[in-house]
Amino acid sequence: MKKLSLIMMSLLIFSLVPYAESASVGKASIDQIMLGLGESATFGDYKIQFADVDQSWTQALIKVYAKDGSLVTKGLRPTGYPPLPVPDTQNPIFYVRVSWILASNQKILISLESDLELVQGDVNITKNGEYSLPYKFNDVVIPAIKIKVTNTYDNKADVQIKLPYETITATIFEGDHHGVAYKLNGDFQYSPYLYLYLKNATTSYAVFDVYLPKYPTTVFQLGEGGTGGTTPNTPGAEPTELVYNDIMYEGENLTIDINGTEYALGLNTVGYYSSFTLFDENNNPLKSFEVKKGTGYELSEAPLVVELINYESMYKRVYLRLYAPRGTEVAPIVRDPKIEVSVSTSSTELLLNDELLVFINVENSGRGRADNVNVVASIPTGFELGSKIGTWSLNTLNPFTEMPVLVYLLKPTQVGKYELGPVVVTYYDERGIKRKVDSGDPLSITVYTIPKLFVTGEAFNGTWSTYVHTQEKTVKLKFTISAEGKDSEYEFIKNATLQLTVPDSLDGETKLYVGDLKAGETKTLESDYAILKASNSIISAKLVYQDPVGNWHEENFGNLVVVNSLPPAVEIKEVKVYPEPEELPSYVNTTLANLDNESKVELAEALKNISVSYLPPETGVNWWPIIAILFILVSAVLGYNYVDLKAKYDKALKELGRKKRRPGGLPKKEAQVLKVEETKTTETKEEQQL
Repeated sequence: MKKLSLIMMSLLIFSLVPYAESASVGKASIDQIMLGLGESATFGDYKIQFADVDQSWTQALIKVYAKDGSLVTKGLRPTGYPPLPVPDTQNPIFYVRVSWILASNQKILISLESDLELVQGDVNITKNGEYSLPYKFNDVVIPAIKIKVTNTYDNKADVQIKLPYETITATIFEGDHHGVAYKLNGDFQYSPYLYLYLKNATTSYAVFDVYLPKYPTTVFQLGEGGTGGTTPNTPGAEPTELVYNDIMYEGENLTIDINGTEYALGLNTVGYYSSFTLFDENNNPLKSFEVKKGTGYELSEAPLVVELINYESMYKRVYLRLYAPRGTEVAPIVRDPKIEVSVSTSSTELLLNDELLVFINVENSGRGRADNVNVVASIPTGFELGSKIGTWSLNTLNPFTEMPVLVYLLKPTQVGKYELGPVVVTYYDERGIKRKVDSGDPLSITVYTIPKLFVTGEAFNGTWSTYVHTQEKTVKLKFTISAEGKDSEYEFIKNATLQLTVPDSLDGETKLYVGDLKAGETKTLESDYAILKASNSIISAKLVYQDPVGNWHEENFGNLVVVNSLPPAVEIKEVKVYPEPEELPSYVNTTLANLDNESKVELAEALKNISVSYLPPETGVNWWPIIAILFILVSAVLGYNYVDLKAKYDKALKELGRKKRRPGGLPKKEAQVLKVEETKTTETKEEQQL
């Protein structure tokens, strides 16, 4: 016994070697499997048997069988000899290592080893986020395992590993790893089953490499071997074979055939204590029982063991393992998927130059899986596909999962009202039958556009014009707003106002309400403005409006109308004026008179040289006209003097005739007076002649 204890302690120390290997992403192993001669252990789809031993008990013959009983490989191995690869040396998925041969007890200790293999690299898990391992790895169904990051730091991360039977917490530093063992039947465990390597950590996320054994089965059972170790035993009546390792939904019945006897296991309720009922082949209930999560229940009415691994109340399903005698057959439960498709858009109303985003949600709300899922986008009339992708496919859509939201882009090509037809999804159910489903009623999409807008301005000053000059105290302005387009139902603006930019020389309305304006319409607005001061006033405008979908826009229109209220300006301009021909002699005479003697001579000679070329040639002096003129002038002067003297003489005689003679008078005095008057008269005439 002491020797056996020493051997066992040595084996415990030796069993730590795989852990050292796994630290460098080495192997996962199931250790300390003790087999007697002819005994075997079931590992997934294989049975490992201690088939024979040499006479000295130094070498053990190991045989490996497939599930159908055929021999896969065999090898004679001493203690510590390189392990036996299964199924072959070219592509081994696991190894059988003979750890120790106990001749005294006629038993051997073996280890089952499988290389750790990358499941997925660079798995980015955000803080409080989760990552679920795939349903299968290397075509082997694996347990439902989730990794949740509860906290992250600059160089480490806190994680929760949720196994079907327990949750493990750990802190992993950057550049380090953490291995998680998976518990099997009895005291055995597959370690490290899950291997997490932390590549990078920040305060918001962590990046992992996730590893599993290359052969990730969790089916392990010790069992008796056959005589001679050449073929598997004939199936017995003990529930030692794992015959079902999957989910089961509430209300479902699992049909089990044990050596020709048919049973049905029904799941009644789902919870921490889940309720089951066993039925016979006539559907008569044999027994109802409850199984606690993480435990098993062995039935006495049939060779069955029901192990409840986990449950999900939300989906009303459990994860269970069912053990029965070897050779038991379990009919698969065929479930129907329920594919639901919904379509939504970024908007149901848009402008012609906008883009329409279409969102497609595809969800499997049924209990069955859907394979080869294909989604085809709908492109309505009046639109074109703006994105490169219009179809999507997915190999498998598991129950109660949904595809990532599918998004594609549509661009409208014309205005109008259109229908976005249903999105069609095709898939195959678990029976391999092709199914089709669509998103239902089409969506109504309306496409609008903004008409081309024009704004003109005019002022009134007897007539309408874009430029007026006025001295009035008021002026009337008129603004015309027009919209140019083809379809008034889908081309319009609304809630428009014309905001005027009016200088301080004018006073009046600066905001004129336009309202709604459809394509082909024109609106005219008039308003009076007071002229506060003389100025050259330029009026501009800004049209503010909403497009058909409610977005606000502004358009500027400059220099619409000019109002000139400045008074006429007096312009002084020096213009050189030349004298008329009849004024030239007087002008020349005046000019010469104002010059000095030297300048006079120069100018006179210059004028003479100019005028001489225009004078007729000289032909001698004709004195007769001159004499005649002088005679006429002298005759006129003498005649005039004669008439004047005669008139005065007659007047003097009349004056003398009126006077009476007085005796003793002096008549000679009167004659002197007359003589004096005549003398004065003669002098006066001479002065006039001069």
